[in-house]
Amino acid sequence: MNDNAFMYRIDSTDTIVGISDNWCAFAYANAWRSSLRPEEIVGRKLWDFIQGLETKYLYRELYRRAREGATLRPIPFRCDSPQERRHLELLIEALPDGQIEITSRICRTEPRSPVRLLDAAAPRSADLVTVCSMCKKIQVSPGEWAEIEDALARLALFEADTMPQLTHGLCRPCYRIAMGELDALKAPAKAVESDRE
Repeated sequence: MNDNAFMYRIDSTDTIVGISDNWCAFAYANAWRSSLRPEEIVGRKLWDFIQGLETKYLYRELYRRAREGATLRPIPFRCDSPQERRHLELLIEALPDGQIEITSRICRTEPRSPVRLLDAAAPRSADLVTVCSMCKKIQVSPGEWAEIEDALARLALFEADTMPQLTHGLCRPCYRIAMGELDALKAPAKAVESDRE
């Protein structure tokens, strides 16, 4: 596996059963936010590490489809650090016995001025800010999302002594893209069922 790709594998019960050699180093370099050390995730349920009901629903659907034999196209997403925007793609591959291999591959990065909101060491208030799990835009009002830099200004977070806590969801465009992918997978399955009748 190359240095720009990071893999984990889950079994049929969605328990993490393996990670690539470089997975832990990437997690540590990106301010891993769990009480567990990255090397302790093997043997734990994947769902312990995914936030947001919409995000969990999306991943459950993708994994179900993969296990049913659908070939999933690479899914673009972002995984930003405080100092750079990272554009990645998610590859989901079904393996025997209901296992799934999930690979995140970095396609490109863009440097930027450090963003304190994404710094795990920044002091946090009790307030919550929702980040899109796929594109990393921030919800600035109901139904309205903005790039991190714009959201910081609109929410007046540059002046804040403490940063809000981050929670995850899906913005409407990313939700439509993800659901469109799932609907596209349903269409061939329905055509095959019609042919059988």
